Amino acid sequence: MNVELKKIKRTVYIVGAILIVATVLLVWFFTRSFLTITVSPRTASVLLDGKKLKVIAGEVGINTSIGDHQLKIEAENYISENEVLKLGRGMNKKVNITLSSTPRPIKINTTGNLLMKGSDFNDGYYFSGSAIFKAKVGISENGNVNVIENRPITGDVINDIKEIVWSPDKQLALLRHSSSIGLFDFMKYDFVHQTETPWCPNGGPFGGGNDIGSIAWSPDNSKIAYYYTPATGERSLIFTNTTNTEITRILNFNQLGIDNPVLRWSPDSEWLIIVPQNKNADENKIYMLNTYSRELKTVVDSGNNIGAVFSPDSNHVLYTATISGQSLPELFLMNKDGNDKTDLKIQANLDTVVWTKDSQDIVVATTDPATKTQTIFRFDTTSVTDSGFAISNLGSTNIQSIAFSDDGKLLLYESGNQIYALKVN
Repeated sequence: MNVELKKIKRTVYIVGAILIVATVLLVWFFTRSFLTITVSPRTASVLLDGKKLKVIAGEVGINTSIGDHQLKIEAENYISENEVLKLGRGMNKKVNITLSSTPRPIKINTTGNLLMKGSDFNDGYYFSGSAIFKAKVGISENGNVNVIENRPITGDVINDIKEIVWSPDKQLALLRHSSSIGLFDFMKYDFVHQTETPWCPNGGPFGGGNDIGSIAWSPDNSKIAYYYTPATGERSLIFTNTTNTEITRILNFNQLGIDNPVLRWSPDSEWLIIVPQNKNADENKIYMLNTYSRELKTVVDSGNNIGAVFSPDSNHVLYTATISGQSLPELFLMNKDGNDKTDLKIQANLDTVVWTKDSQDIVVATTDPATKTQTIFRFDTTSVTDSGFAISNLGSTNIQSIAFSDDGKLLLYESGNQIYALKVN
């Protein structure tokens, strides 16, 4: 009887152990996925959720958990790619990625600055020598960047330019000189009849440009906003017409403790961002003015902010702030009402950041802290992750400003007082 009982117990133990092992294996199988990644070039690095995997002959296999995973493939002299993988229970997923070679930038002009995106999807404007130029680029049938147009749209009559503030249709521009501001009429590029007229409050002298700080032309062309700071001590936000002859004082900046603010419109012309540049950086908060109701509210209550820019759909705002110990400012994102603030963990100047047309991604040109070289990458502001392309071998090029084509295929940028075009897709 005892022998028989022992046999029964042993059988129960064995069956129980088998069931436990089977259950563990079953649970493991249904909570794991097998992933095979094949890359070209075979020397490319593979990172899954930020962890570098061991690649053998261009392939890597790994058991991993189910759910979303961030895959990044990168190699020297190639455009990096990022992809979100959705892995299900017991899935055997294969991913094949071939990186594209890093494109070489095309030099449009050996001298040029003050780059601005144009009215078309693939053009831009810049200042060179003593004239303003228009450049249009495209992609040829063989896939190379093609300069379709690069010509002056003014005569050689423009000198000492510090800033160009364009009208929405690019038919007019405010030209800031060292001590004056002029309104320039391009006359549809008729060089003979182009004119520059003084643009000063109440028809004041041409030198009155010293009284005017930041200028912002509303996208709907209904008004121009500027910071007015005459020698009398007045500090005001002014709304005016194109010729600066119909002036309305909107805000008294002295009462608000705001000095030398940066002004930026929302694309729908309803909101005006105001970022002070006070000597005490702790006072540099971010304000939002509703230009219809004239209501002013603080949307970023902390200081040390530098600038801000709306997304194309006017729903979100990118802004930069100085961070102690960093050589470049930090990039943040928020809703236009100031809620849902997010530190994007990106260091870049705002002039080298542009939104994509769909208001979801941004394109960033900045210095890689690790390699100290320039890198250009696309970043998804919804998932707060790298997305699309990354070009990381531009050397020590110092990019000052960028303009992104509406179709997402071309990038114009200014570097070392030269203008370049780069294929990015």
